[in-house]
Amino acid sequence: MQPITRRKFSQIISAAGLAGTALLETMYAEMQDAGGISLESVRSFLALSGTKVQDDQIVSVQASLERALDSMKRIRDRTVPQNREPAVIFRVRR
Repeated sequence: MQPITRRKFSQIISAAGLAGTALLETMYAEMQDAGGISLESVRSFLALSGTKVQDDQIVSVQASLERALDSMKRIRDRTVPQNREPAVIFRVRR
């Protein structure tokens, strides 16, 4: 199985457009309910974006989508006070 690159994943996500955003929300809900994204949802997303991916890469796309949705969930779960000023410098801490 050939892994999908980050560049290809970004192209798939950006090609989906507005309808893809709605589908991402649906997949986000599916991930919360079932703990993962079904292959049917991934295929629908790829068909909507007009992207052709080999069958052996669909599992790789599924894993990438699950990681992206998990990252979105962590960002949404953060609480930032309204009176917090924006950062002047952004540093990535690992």
